[in-house]
This record gives sequence, structure tokens and C-alpha cells, in this order.
Amino acid sequence: MDLTPRERRHEKNRQAILQTARELVTEKGADKLSLREIARRIDYSPAALYEYFDGKEDIVGALCTDGFKNLASFLNRVPADLPPSERVVELGLAYLEFANQNPELYILIIMNLPSGMTALDQLDYETSPYSILLQAMQAGIDTGDFTPREGFGLQEMTYSCWAFVHGIATLGLTQLSELEVDLGPVNRLALELFMDAL
Repeated sequence: MDLTPRERRHEKNRQAILQTARELVTEKGADKLSLREIARRIDYSPAALYEYFDGKEDIVGALCTDGFKNLASFLNRVPADLPPSERVVELGLAYLEFANQNPELYILIIMNLPSGMTALDQLDYETSPYSILLQAMQAGIDTGDFTPREGFGLQEMTYSCWAFVHGIATLGLTQLSELEVDLGPVNRLALELFMDAL
């Protein structure tokens, strides 16, 4: 569907607002994101931003949606034809690499994940990072690499792996951010041992 010139201008301005918001998050952190500073940088009035977004929360939501898509794209770089346990390890390392390369955006995404979920399978929506991991875990179950147990099936295994990698990423960006030791080899070994346990 072709956009009208007005619709193209609107989308271009909307993307400029998001790009500026992304830059602010990267430079100063999510807590310093303000409509006033976004408007100042793109030479708009703060009130003019409301033509494109309902407010700061709407901008944060759009940044998170885009960030989640970028994280999924990052994970999709891992070859799908790797053996399942190796693929899950590489997905975990790709997740950690995304967090390390985009620390402020990662924290923004994680701090603004939707709440109100009542079941693990609500995380499994199409093309989500969780769904990518879930498919890799299912492949491992199908080949016999991973063994489901009573009360610890596909969803629980996927959740455990996600929580494990998320914990490593969060520690690396918070309490361990000043650490002068390369934890990459330790992270890989920890993930490999986690896969062995499955």
C-alpha cells in the first residue's frame, strides 16, 4: 500500500522522534529520557510530539517494541542447523552480546516488559526472542538432546534457560559492570553445563 506524501512525512517525523529518543537512552540512560529534551534536539515544541505519540510512555513502548525486534534479529543470526544444544548455547551468547552492545536499550526493554501474564506460554508470541528459544528447545526435545521430566517440560525448560541467561546479562550490566575480568569463557561453559543438565 502506497503512503500519501502527508503519511510519509508523518512516518518520517515519527521515526526521527524515536531515533532521538534512542540516542538519549544510549547517552544518558532511560531514566533521563524526557519529552522536552527530545523536542529540543529535533527543534520541535514538546506539545508537537503529541501529534505522533500519546506521551513518554508511548515513546518508551515504541522503543521497546523496536528493541525487541532487534534482539530477535540478533538471535536469528545463529544458524538454525546447529545441533540443538549447541544452538541454544549460541542463542544465549547472542543474547548476552546484544545486552553488552546495547546496555541502556536492553535495560529499558527488560524494565518495560508487559506484565499481567498468567502463564508461561503468553511469552510465546510470533517472532519474540522467547519464541525463538522455545523453538530451539523443542528441536532439542525432538532429537532427544533434552529430556522433559514430570513438571519440567518444554515451557519450564525454556523459561529456565531464559532466566539463566537474563540473570547473567543483568549482572553484567549492573553489579559486575566494572569487573575487569572477561567472563565470556565462563558464560559459555556455564551455558554448556546447563545444556548438559537438560
